[in-house]
Amino acid sequence: MVEGIHHISAFTKSAADNHYFYTEILGLRLVKNTVNQQNTQMRHLFYGDYQGNPGTLLTFFELKKVGQAVKNNNYFSSVTLKVPRGSLPYWETRLTDYAIPLDYNSCKQVLDFKDNDSLSLSLMEVNESIALENATHHSDIPVNKQIIGIGEISLRVEQPDETVSFLTDYLGLSPSHAIGQLAIKKDSSFTTVKASNQTAVSRMGRGSIDHIAYSVDSITELDRLQKTAKQHQLAIELYADRGYFQSLYLLEPNGLRIEIATNKPGFTLDEPLDELGERFSLPPFLETKRSEIEANLEGF
Repeated sequence: MVEGIHHISAFTKSAADNHYFYTEILGLRLVKNTVNQQNTQMRHLFYGDYQGNPGTLLTFFELKKVGQAVKNNNYFSSVTLKVPRGSLPYWETRLTDYAIPLDYNSCKQVLDFKDNDSLSLSLMEVNESIALENATHHSDIPVNKQIIGIGEISLRVEQPDETVSFLTDYLGLSPSHAIGQLAIKKDSSFTTVKASNQTAVSRMGRGSIDHIAYSVDSITELDRLQKTAKQHQLAIELYADRGYFQSLYLLEPNGLRIEIATNKPGFTLDEPLDELGERFSLPPFLETKRSEIEANLEGF
């Protein structure tokens, strides 16, 4: 079964503005600057901890002409990031200094805000800290305040019971004591499923999440999940080798895209650890098209 959340992928209008927000303000590391492999005219940025570990990765597709998202029914609503216990006052001050509007829920110990594309984000305190080998180096954020990884992804769907069944029966997530919340086995992250209570159709745009990815530890497990999906006639979109990981894409019962990705080989496939994100990278199978791809992308 899945081990946890691997990454979350959303849309941004500006790679430059997006990069500033996530690296300078939030202190994440750009671990891969590449392209959408289905549409190589679209830049794809990956942010995470220093090593680019699964479970820390937020990724963004750049669409320069994209409009604002419309979120009504069947959409991924928000992302919660984990920070060490006692660090929310630091983050409240830091985000205020950057003139980012905040909503601090002292009862839940959660800080809500939005990025420059209006993607809903939260910081949640947990009883852990980032490991020294995973702490980023470029930022002025102290190690004991740094973002640890993804804590929760929230979905709003028309038929929540069907989504819950998909996540528990197929992916093996375990229901927690909180209604509508699912705790992922072997991980401290959550997937929260709630009713959307809307009938109008949502529209993808800047600030919307394209898909969430869960991780597995091997291609063998990924192949098993693909076989099971076929047996149960689940909606399979694609099985692909992304170079940095292998992926299976499906649609859950309400039509949201779910990816299952292997943890390896990882982002050091084509860059050494201390140079991750410093150059424009392509997986080996796209290297022969590098000149053409770079010509179609504006500078960043």
